[in-house]
Amino acid sequence: MSKDLKVPTYYIGNTHREGYYQARYVIDDFDCTYHVGSSVTYCLRATRKHETPLECLHKAIDHLNFEIERLKKLKTKKK
Repeated sequence: MSKDLKVPTYYIGNTHREGYYQARYVIDDFDCTYHVGSSVTYCLRATRKHETPLECLHKAIDHLNFEIERLKKLKTKKK
């Protein structure tokens, strides 16, 4: 991947390793599913992107509910 990739500051953590500690690396390192990864990303950026974190937190909850639905369907198919 190109180093010229522009990553918004709300996806980069407060760390001495600026540009390294990013939401996408956390998601990859923990092998998150799409919905869990999206939820984590929304939570991490919640206080950084908007004046209030509520919009991002509601989206995170939605993605967690989507993941719960997905897991329930998988469990049902295995029976």
